[in-house]
Amino acid sequence: MGRNGSRYTIAEKLYYIGLVNQGEVNYNSIQRIYGITRNQVNQWIERYKAQGITGLKHRPLGRYTKELKLKVVLEYLKGNTSYPQLCSKYNISNVSTVYQWVHRYTSGKELTTRSAKPMKNGRKTTKIERIEIAQWIIAHEMDYSGAMDKYNVSYGQVYMWTKKYKNGGEDALVDRRGKGKSIHDQLTSEEKRDLEVKRLKARIEHLSTENAVLKKLEELERMDALHNTSTKPSKH
Repeated sequence: MGRNGSRYTIAEKLYYIGLVNQGEVNYNSIQRIYGITRNQVNQWIERYKAQGITGLKHRPLGRYTKELKLKVVLEYLKGNTSYPQLCSKYNISNVSTVYQWVHRYTSGKELTTRSAKPMKNGRKTTKIERIEIAQWIIAHEMDYSGAMDKYNVSYGQVYMWTKKYKNGGEDALVDRRGKGKSIHDQLTSEEKRDLEVKRLKARIEHLSTENAVLKKLEELERMDALHNTSTKPSKH
C-alpha cells in the first residue's frame, strides 16, 4: 500500500516524477509496483511544473493566510480551474480544503487566517464510534479536520481509523489490545442498520452542501453576465 502523500521525501517524489516523465513506466505501473495512485503522482508532477522543488515540500496544516484563501477562491470562481489544479498550483494539501473555502466565501462568511490549533488529545471510543467516524470521513472526501472538530478526536486517531477501515473493514476497528477476538466484537443487525443510515446521511449532507455551492456559483455567473450586458456601450 502507498503512503500518505506528505510521508514521501522530496527525493522519492522526484524519482517517481522522473519515471513517468521519462516514459519508463506509466501511471498504472506506478500504482501496481509502488502502490502510489495516479492522482498522487499527477499532483506531484503538476506542483513540480508550477513551483519546482518548493511545490514538493509539505505544508503544515492550518498555515494558509486569508489573502491566499481569497486568491484561490476568486481564481476558482472565474472558471476554467479545478480544485485539483488549484491544489497543485498553490501547494494546498487537500482538495476538500479548497472546497471548504469556496463554500464559506459563497455563503457570505469571512475567510480568516486560522492559526494552528493545539493538537487534540485522543479519547476513548467504542467500535461503533470508530466505524461512524471513518465512514463520515470517507463520505466527506477525507475531511480529517472536520472529523476532529465534529467528534472531538485527534488527527492520529481519525487517520489511523480511516486507514484501517479502508483496508480491513469494520473488523479492523476492534480494539483487541490485551485480548483475543470475542463474540461481543460483532455488531448486531440493528447497530449495522444505524451505521448505514448515518453513513448515507453523511454522504447526502456532503453532496447537498456541494450542490448548494454549485447553485451559488451559477447565480454569481448569471449576475456577472447581466452586469456585463448592462455595462456594454450602446451602438448609435
